[in-house]
Amino acid sequence: METEIIQKVKSGKEAEFYTLYKLHRVEFIRWACFQYSISEDDAKDIYQEVFIIFYRNIQTGKLASFTSSVKTYLFGIGRHLILNHLKKSKRTVTLGNDELINGYENPIEMNYQKEHNKKIVEDNLNKLPEKDREILKLYYMEGLDMKTIAERMGYKNSDVAKKKKYEVFKKLATLVKSSMKLFMLL
Repeated sequence: METEIIQKVKSGKEAEFYTLYKLHRVEFIRWACFQYSISEDDAKDIYQEVFIIFYRNIQTGKLASFTSSVKTYLFGIGRHLILNHLKKSKRTVTLGNDELINGYENPIEMNYQKEHNKKIVEDNLNKLPEKDREILKLYYMEGLDMKTIAERMGYKNSDVAKKKKYEVFKKLATLVKSSMKLFMLL
């Protein structure tokens, strides 16, 4: 049956493709919302992306046969897309110094402390070479994925870009922690 689906999609039988799309849609959306706590709208968008990828994989020959059920294949693609979505939506930087902020009751003091911490990060960021600052900017501020960053920065592949971003972030974190320790001594 799985091989038939591939052949029907390759031959352009849209009705078969649409039937398959409807078959797992409700279950996928429920599963995604429950399992990963994403919104229903995000789950619907991701499900559509799953089918775009599925269709492309068949058309390009990347998917010639199944080693699992169609449903398992689709949900596997979906899981990957959901994890990427969650990763992108949670791109925030923490310094691990929550006790500095949580110790204050006064909102004015808390705001001052946040601004001070932000200034320390900015000052140390400016100490990094331009190329190092650029990779952090592309990832944290522009929200680009590693593949795009690798292409833009001239790295061999996304793994190299990911490693470089990690190294630069660690370097920045070390500088920030040193500055905060120095500030605490004053």
